[in-house]
Amino acid sequence: MIQQVANPAIELHSLTVAYQQKPVLWNLDYTLPAGKLIGIVGPNGSGKTTMIKSIMGLVPLSSGYVKIFDESLDKVRSRVSYVPQRGSVDWDFPVNVLDVVLMGRAKPRRLFSRYSSQDKEIAMDSLKKVNMEAFVKRQISELSGGQQQRVFLARALAQQADLYLMDEPFAGVDASTESTIMDLLKSMRAEGKTIVVVHHDLQTVNHYFDWLVLLNTRLIASGPTKEVFNSEALTQTYGGKLNILSRVGDLVKEKAHPLREK
Repeated sequence: MIQQVANPAIELHSLTVAYQQKPVLWNLDYTLPAGKLIGIVGPNGSGKTTMIKSIMGLVPLSSGYVKIFDESLDKVRSRVSYVPQRGSVDWDFPVNVLDVVLMGRAKPRRLFSRYSSQDKEIAMDSLKKVNMEAFVKRQISELSGGQQQRVFLARALAQQADLYLMDEPFAGVDASTESTIMDLLKSMRAEGKTIVVVHHDLQTVNHYFDWLVLLNTRLIASGPTKEVFNSEALTQTYGGKLNILSRVGDLVKEKAHPLREK
């Protein structure tokens, strides 16, 4: 099932990405709704991260194109925020928490300008939203994995974007941090923001996301979670790699997906 939407936040048209002539994403053609919490799921190597990077213009496209809010990325870049995987960041860089969050306030035309008092106020407010205001002067290398992820999320919040692209924000964090992040994402959705999250935990999908994209190099399904999160679609997405398929299928039927223990 591939459900198209009117006035989408994101459009992918005939998008193919290949590395060394091997397709990583093949002929993706779908739209994603605005103002929703959207999950991207699929097995390792299915192209989830590449898809996020292609939307952000970080990888070359073999064919096709992307539109965001009916415009090219260059025209709406200030409205888009990207949170990469925590493991892809050099956390030994000598910078403190506030400096990292203030990066979300940087504008292309004033990269070397001083931050205003308003910028600093917005940065501090963003840190409060992720419960990290007490660590404002702490070097990021001294933080735990969960704390680092919260700081990265605060940086995205400081940008005050309309669309947020997040690559596995729950990876390697404790249950408390995951709960904090999820509450924040829901509050952002309530403000009309669109949040797209690469996710790996099938047991929380039904609780977390309004809309779901199932991906394995090609698009398997895209639509409301309650309509596309089913055993048939999961089998097509994961194939033999889904060793918990029968258990997930039962959970889908019962609508009783267990969450992580607090």
